[in-house]
Amino acid sequence: MEERKACVVIGGGFAGMVAARRLQQLGVSVLVLEKSASDGGFGNTVISGGLIHVAWMPPDAPFEDKRRRLAAETDGEIDPGLADVLARESAHIIPWLTEEGIVMRPKTDEPAARWTLWPFRSGGGRRLLPELGPAVAMSRLYANFREAGGTMVQGATACALDRAASGWRVGYRTQAGERECAAACVLVADGGFQANSEMLSRYVGPNAGMCLLRATTTGTGDGLHLLMAAGAGATGLGRVYGHLVSATALESDELWPFPHLDEFCMKAALVTRGGDLFPVTTRTPVGLVTRLARTEDPRGFSVVFDHRLWSASASAGVLGLPVANPDLVKRGGHLVSSSTLAGLAAEIGADPRRLSIAVDGHNAIAESSAVADPPFYAARVVPGITFTMGGARIGPDARVLDPDGIPIVGLYAAGSTTGGIHGGPNGGYVGGLGVAATFGYIAGGSIAGRAARS
Repeated sequence: MEERKACVVIGGGFAGMVAARRLQQLGVSVLVLEKSASDGGFGNTVISGGLIHVAWMPPDAPFEDKRRRLAAETDGEIDPGLADVLARESAHIIPWLTEEGIVMRPKTDEPAARWTLWPFRSGGGRRLLPELGPAVAMSRLYANFREAGGTMVQGATACALDRAASGWRVGYRTQAGERECAAACVLVADGGFQANSEMLSRYVGPNAGMCLLRATTTGTGDGLHLLMAAGAGATGLGRVYGHLVSATALESDELWPFPHLDEFCMKAALVTRGGDLFPVTTRTPVGLVTRLARTEDPRGFSVVFDHRLWSASASAGVLGLPVANPDLVKRGGHLVSSSTLAGLAAEIGADPRRLSIAVDGHNAIAESSAVADPPFYAARVVPGITFTMGGARIGPDARVLDPDGIPIVGLYAAGSTTGGIHGGPNGGYVGGLGVAATFGYIAGGSIAGRAARS
């Protein structure tokens, strides 16, 4: 007999599990398919910094403030309907998570850090730390789901999404073989495609797959692929969220997700492998990550700065994050120095004449931090991609839309599987966990409403 549920949730990350728990609370039977076999899953949430914000505002900030910031951060490119519902419905997230038993505390005095998953991640190297807030929160959602009688299959990869007489049929692979489940509704919430080199090369840049994967390995775009095959429209596929990190992070997990080299790349001279100046034409590091990911040589950049900037950076980072000075050196990241630019060029294998021209050009930019006070330093950097900003088009109720903006009956999406929320010419990052939780919450309510009407 064919397995059947009212809803299948593809992806047991933050968005998927908030939706699954919300569906349970509203009396809807749900099956969760999670690719990882780890308790709490292995999506980006478990290695995140745990900050829950909406465009750098607390989710419980006034609607008008959040709506204004969403527009400002994306330079007006966020879909207006999605901005409205995100600014409104995010107000429910903190009370709802608290009721689930998830503990949050202020990490710093900054508004974006008011609700941070506790215990805090300190910013150490890439590790799954089950005793810290992000992993604790995911384990709590999993436990709540199971205690309420939910059905979850871990080690399951969705591989088919087909229309059925009464909704959809989802095929998935497990170690035991292939299985399928029929459902009136399907929610796709399995993340972006940052771990899929082929999709990065197709949508972001020809060699974007050479960027550092500053994320877990589960975001391979399976759900997005299934949605597009089922007729979903897509938006914003060429943009990514991430940070600039030491190129040594390609070899050592100690150097990601932190420390960032964002400040240096935005203020100092960013140069190519040969020593030519790479113009920074965006006002945010996130926007710069996308630009570097689109180049022919994403691994070929170094940032050149002087002693004054290096010394000035030795202070506490924003949002309580580690800073490059001293963490870059302590963790074994690439850093060379010389009393002359010619000597520095030799250290990084660049042409000294081209590097000198690059520094002169950089120093002529009024708002830059001049490279003028020896000793001079250089650090090889790489764009690190945390998640892809584009994805399936959705409406304010999390329903998936076709290319003409028409809802596809019974299909929903949330989290980094979707597009139309982040983006803009300067990066336009408006929050990972806050956005995921809000649209998971919205999707749960929308699907339950459809179930009640059918």
